[in-house]
Amino acid sequence: MSEYLALLSQVAPPAREGAEAYLSAFQARCGRQLSTLELRRAMAAGTGDPTLMSMIRAAATRDQLAMLRLRSAVACTGG
Repeated sequence: MSEYLALLSQVAPPAREGAEAYLSAFQARCGRQLSTLELRRAMAAGTGDPTLMSMIRAAATRDQLAMLRLRSAVACTGG
């Protein structure tokens, strides 16, 4: 996971910040860690997971209120 997050940081620091927020919210809401493969799918499937993409936008604009709201929208999937 750390290698994938490092790559995101090189591409766009807000992408890493949004992904880290998404991972944290997933852990808190779902009681397990998201795998690297699951995160990669959330980033790349179609236009990406809408909550994850919104978290990246919130990180880019430093919108903490949106980030807090989005934490509760993270879906528990896979496993």
